[in-house]
Amino acid sequence: MTSRDTDHQSADVTWSQPVLQIAFVLFVMTVLVIAGIFLAVRTISGQPGPPVWFAALWFLALGWSMYWWLFRVAFRVELVGRTLNWRAPLRRGSIPVDAIERVGRYVGASSMWVLRGTGHASVVVPTQRRDFTPMLEALNRLNPTVPDHL
Repeated sequence: MTSRDTDHQSADVTWSQPVLQIAFVLFVMTVLVIAGIFLAVRTISGQPGPPVWFAALWFLALGWSMYWWLFRVAFRVELVGRTLNWRAPLRRGSIPVDAIERVGRYVGASSMWVLRGTGHASVVVPTQRRDFTPMLEALNRLNPTVPDHL
């Protein structure tokens, strides 16, 4: 079963971010890309502007942010049977519940959690707007190594 199969099935438990929060992330990424294009055009054309090192730092930070917020941070997590399906704006994946080994904070962020599993991409979940406890409780019933609360 792939994560796309869940579109036509009912999930046992579903967690998702508010639609406005997802739209805000996409808006911010769009603004940063437009600003980066403007910065690149000014730098390449030799017009006055920030130094080249700043542009390089900008694009490094932009690439890092785009990778995480568009490809790795899940805005929707569904538990279907014994499979945890997740969706980010530009990527989706799944992880068997039995493969989840650890749940912890993401790089010290108090409102972002990561579920790690053997042989699978980790699932990063921002929980500042919606409670993730019901999902953890459901995962804990299937795999006791997953804590039932954060």
